[in-house]
Amino acid sequence: MAAKGAHITQNEEIKPSLFEVLAADALDTTFYPAIRRVVDFLAAAKPTVFGRCVQFYDELYLLFNGLVQGYYLQRYGGSLAEVFYGLTRQSMGRSEGTFTVRERNLSFVMLVVLPYVLRKLENLITRWRDDLENGKPVSAERKALVRVMPFVKAVYESVKLVHYVSYLAGASTVHSPLLRLLRLSLTYHAEEEESWSLSEVFQGKVRIATMLSTALLRWLELSAFFLQFIEWWQTEANIGDLSKLPIPDAPELDINAAKYAGICPVCLQKPIIPTAISVSGYVYCYRCIVVHLQKESKCPVTKYPATINDLIRVYTDDDS
Repeated sequence: MAAKGAHITQNEEIKPSLFEVLAADALDTTFYPAIRRVVDFLAAAKPTVFGRCVQFYDELYLLFNGLVQGYYLQRYGGSLAEVFYGLTRQSMGRSEGTFTVRERNLSFVMLVVLPYVLRKLENLITRWRDDLENGKPVSAERKALVRVMPFVKAVYESVKLVHYVSYLAGASTVHSPLLRLLRLSLTYHAEEEESWSLSEVFQGKVRIATMLSTALLRWLELSAFFLQFIEWWQTEANIGDLSKLPIPDAPELDINAAKYAGICPVCLQKPIIPTAISVSGYVYCYRCIVVHLQKESKCPVTKYPATINDLIRVYTDDDS
C-alpha cells in the first residue's frame, strides 16, 4: 500500500494524481487475464485436476473477486487495486470520508457483478457475429445488438476520455463515469495500518484475526506484483522479433496437391478470384469456397474445420 506523506491529514482532502487513479484501474483489469494464464498453465500441466477450472473460470473468478473486493470495500472503503495505491472511496457532496453501506453495495456490484455480466455478453455477441459471418440464421434482435455494440463501446470510451481530461485539468474531482454514476470520488487513505512484532505475537497481545488480516493483505499485494509481472512477460513474449525465428521447411505435397494443381477442387476449373484456406493451404474460387463453408464449415479436401475468417486472397501474375 502506498505510504502517505506527513502533510496528509484527515481534515485535508488531497486529490490523487491522474497517474495513480489510472494505475489502479489498470491493475484491476490485470487480475482477470493474468490469473487466467496461471489457470491455463495448471490445466495444461494437470488437465484431470485443473481442467474444470478452465471450463468454469468466469464463475470461479467471480467468487474469488467477490470475496477479495468485498473484504477490501468493507475494511478499507475501496477496491484491492485502489487500496494498493493508497486510495479509498468517499461520497461526493457529503461530509469528507463518508462511505455508506448502500454505496459500498453498489460499488461491489460495479466491481464484481458488472464485469462478469459484460464478459458473458461479449462472449455471446462474438458467437452471434461468427454465426452471421458464417451465414447461419440469427434473430433480428441479435443482429441489432451485434451492430450496435461497437458504437456503444466507442461512446463509453469517449466519455472516459472526457473524464480523464477534465480530471487532469482540475475541472472534475472524479476520473471515471462509473464513479460519477455512484456519486463517489477517490482520495488518499488516511487510516494507519496495524503493525505488530513477533514478540507481541508470542506474548498474546495480537489477535489471530489481526494477524490473518495483515497476512492476507501482504499476500494480495505480492500477488498483484506477481500478476503484473506475468502480464508484462506475456506481452514481451508476444512481441518477439519474428525475423529471428527459424523458417520451417515446406510440408511435403500429398496426392491431392498434384490432383488439384491449378484448378479449384470444388468446380474443377481454373480458380476465379483465387482464395486459399489458411488451415489447409488449398486454393479455390472465392465463390465456390464461400458457398461451401457456409454449408459445411470445413475444407473440402482435408476436412479440417474452417470458417470464412480463414480465407486468404491469393494474388497471381495475372492480376493487374
